[in-house]
Amino acid sequence: MMNDTSSETVRNLERRVTEAGEAVGERVQSATAVAAAAAGQAQKMVQDATATTTAAAGQAKKVVGDASEAAQQAWSQAGEVTADVVDTGRRASQAVSRQIREHPLLAVLVGVAVGYVAGSWVRAGAGDQAVDQEGSPRRTQKPTRPRHKPVIKGGGAAAPNHPPL
Repeated sequence: MMNDTSSETVRNLERRVTEAGEAVGERVQSATAVAAAAAGQAQKMVQDATATTTAAAGQAKKVVGDASEAAQQAWSQAGEVTADVVDTGRRASQAVSRQIREHPLLAVLVGVAVGYVAGSWVRAGAGDQAVDQEGSPRRTQKPTRPRHKPVIKGGGAAAPNHPPL
């Protein structure tokens, strides 16, 4: 019964880690596409400026060629980075899943420890402010020391506002 639950938990955790890795990969691919579109738009702007300036036509063609080459290199490198990130995410999720399958008790203990530390941080942060009955935060007051009665110095007789000793 406990082994079935832990196996199911491991499968769920493995699935969630894999999904997270794939989501990261998809976001990297999306960012790469946006960068490529921006590079394409920049190249078009350079080409339009070249058409209107005949005196700088030779220099502008060189700039456009360099920008095109740089964009192609960036696109190629971005694709490689995307593939590397996705592959690394998959390998990491598989490694975590393997560790959980091999050492389920250790995985539970690590989870409990992480939860304890996170809870301690939350409690420590919440201790800085108190909440009144309406639920709004208020500043806490430092405890005050008891004040001593002032001693009246003078002749040997007690002052009229103090009882005799």
